[in-house]
Amino acid sequence: MEGAEAKLNRAKILREGKVEIAVTHSGMRQRLPFVVVREKLGSGLVPYLKVERWVDAGELLRVARETDLPVLAPSGKFFAPGRKASDYMGL
Repeated sequence: MEGAEAKLNRAKILREGKVEIAVTHSGMRQRLPFVVVREKLGSGLVPYLKVERWVDAGELLRVARETDLPVLAPSGKFFAPGRKASDYMGL
């Protein structure tokens, strides 16, 4: 997803507060729920897509890249290539 399409999806995800995304988990393709949570960073809030299950880092990086939102998982925080938390502040 590139350009306006990614931004529309990001806006929709942030507005609804949740999304189901297909990921490969334990060797199977599954649709897992991701919930929008906000974490305080300095004087602003950063939205993350939070997933409760352990998912491979490669899949979480793909989700971050496709949704243009950072991902928070039990294994850590994942960002799209070239992005950092402060890039998402205030969304």
